[in-house]
Amino acid sequence: MITAVAILAAGCHNYKADVEALNKEKETLTNDTKQKNTMINEFVTSMNEIETNLNSITEKQASVNMSASNPEMTRSQKDRINDEIAAINDLMKTNRDKIADLQKKMKKSNSRIGEFEKMVATLTQQVDAKDKELAELNVKLNDLNGQVATLNTSVTSLTAQNDEKTKVIDDQTQKMHTAYYTKGTYKELESKKVLTKEGGFLGLGKEQKVASDFDPDAFAKVDITQTKVIPIESRNAKVITTHPSSSYVLETKEKDKKYVTNLVINDPDQFWKASKYLVVMVQR
Repeated sequence: MITAVAILAAGCHNYKADVEALNKEKETLTNDTKQKNTMINEFVTSMNEIETNLNSITEKQASVNMSASNPEMTRSQKDRINDEIAAINDLMKTNRDKIADLQKKMKKSNSRIGEFEKMVATLTQQVDAKDKELAELNVKLNDLNGQVATLNTSVTSLTAQNDEKTKVIDDQTQKMHTAYYTKGTYKELESKKVLTKEGGFLGLGKEQKVASDFDPDAFAKVDITQTKVIPIESRNAKVITTHPSSSYVLETKEKDKKYVTNLVINDPDQFWKASKYLVVMVQR
């Protein structure tokens, strides 16, 4: 009788509850697996992005180094370097943010994944090493900027000196090429303090001479490289200042040889060599 009751009790075991418990355990395991797979996929994606960013940073570093090695950078090259550095800084910030996010997720995760922790640690070291390289690159660029500033100062100084020398040369050239002339009757030239009479005996035979303290305002300026003809338009013109007779000609009218129309300079170098002042006395 007791044996029968035991058998009956065993036959009344709740297998349905066991199945439900197993299904719940299976569901928990499935969810854990999905969560772990999702986390792994996120880790892999983030680490791949970090690796890609590090490769891009290395390429941009090489580009900056190559451009910075040229001491005569153009403005466009400097702008390109600044753009590359800005891009590097953005990529480095993205890397740091992604690593911080990975570390936060690993701390929150119930199941610690040792291999991923090692990989994140390695990436952290690579980012730190890249920070050091970039710091050295910034020092190099600062030194280069200092050299460029010094060169610019030198160029500015040399340019100023060159401009000053050019001005001096231009002024000297202009002076070399500048001559002066005036014309008029003796009375007109005397009133302008250009001519005076000297020599002679008892007031007779005095000769017209250029006054030693003549008034420069009585003369007109000419460029000896451009001026070959000086208009006279007068009768019996006489050149008072000293000029080689072979270096000029007094042109006259065809029908009136006493009427001088122009003084024509055929050898400017010789004409102005003795005097840069020309005085012509005329008759009205």
